[in-house]
Amino acid sequence: MMRSCRYRIEIIRRLAPAGVTAGLAMLAILSYAPQSAAQDVQRIAAVVNEEVISIFDVQQRIRLLISSSGLPNTNETRRRIAPQVLRSLIDEALQSQEAERLNIRVSQAEIDAAIGRIETANNIPAGNFETFLERQGISLSAASEQIRANIAWQKLLSRSVVPTIEIGEEDIDSVIERIDATRGITEYRVAEILLPIDNPANARDIHALADRLVGQIRGGADFRAVAQQFSKSASAATGGDIGWIQPGELDPALNAAIAGLETGQVSDPLDVPEGLQIIALIDQRTNEPPDPNDRMVSLRQLLLALPGDAGQADINSQLQVARTIASSVRGCEDFAAAAVEAGTPQPETPATFQLKDLNAQLRALASELPVGQASEPIQNAGGVQILMICERQENAGPDRNEIRETLLRERVGMLSRRYLRDLRRAAFVDLRV
Repeated sequence: MMRSCRYRIEIIRRLAPAGVTAGLAMLAILSYAPQSAAQDVQRIAAVVNEEVISIFDVQQRIRLLISSSGLPNTNETRRRIAPQVLRSLIDEALQSQEAERLNIRVSQAEIDAAIGRIETANNIPAGNFETFLERQGISLSAASEQIRANIAWQKLLSRSVVPTIEIGEEDIDSVIERIDATRGITEYRVAEILLPIDNPANARDIHALADRLVGQIRGGADFRAVAQQFSKSASAATGGDIGWIQPGELDPALNAAIAGLETGQVSDPLDVPEGLQIIALIDQRTNEPPDPNDRMVSLRQLLLALPGDAGQADINSQLQVARTIASSVRGCEDFAAAAVEAGTPQPETPATFQLKDLNAQLRALASELPVGQASEPIQNAGGVQILMICERQENAGPDRNEIRETLLRERVGMLSRRYLRDLRRAAFVDLRV
């Protein structure tokens, strides 16, 4: 963006007034072909707190959106997405200004790392991102500005928003209770695209954009890529994926829409309190009770080897040695030292298995043996074996850390949208197109 330019003008506070959407369809916005006159593309599209967004900025972002989302490169597509593009650029300007006010900086190394991740995710050879953009007629600076703004906003949220959120054990317990109460019910893995309607004057354009996106996704455009570029939900970073949900968890309109979808299908645009939402059904499953054998165990084992033709006297001798070791060790550290001394090399960390991956004899033992206590000697084809459980997952149910992360992500998303809404209300925005 032309961030170095500062215009001494009286900035009028008018966020998306009537008539703006018609102006956004002007040829100056849509005609970004090379023959466009320089003075045309350098015209001002908007001024955000004295920061200029040019027609060229809008055109570059349109190209970037079309390229990354797989939407058709037509005048109709450009006309439909132009209002959303300008709003996104205005939001990014506000986010960057707020980050700068809070002395949050984004280094070139952070931008380069993000570009590296983009290259990996899109199968672009390392170091070829700029070449890839040039083939689409997109400048590296245009893409870098979007990356910089996104990183700055995420750092701002981490510093100013995340510390204000408390996810208590009772919050996690409530989720687990709800999961347990709905055993046998079908769960849905869904992805979303959220298109907020912050001003009624924009509603018609947002509806048109949503219809266009649904049509393109049903025609083969990648939902994840479209969500990453257009969705204003916190889930945009993961391609809109919000994970597994159960009936009743979402807005009633969304619940009804999901129930009517087959796996792989996309809903029509749905009215929700924040604006419009598009839902994709990725997968579905039945919420079955947890299998106790799905639990994880970490264990160490000691083997006192015996030859295949060992006599009973040799077997009894090794059994006695094993009993002596088992009765003398306390905890996995002692056990590891005793195993090494007995000739059984030990890995640095205990081996980890799911109970179901062990044979029936070991599974029964590993399910009940107290943690940190050596087992009774076990005679097998290789010799005499002793086990010790170092750690055992006592419940095979939902992962509390995963639930905590999901709740945190939801609340950060809600507070992020509220923060941006407040920035919009306090901003001076002069729309020139």
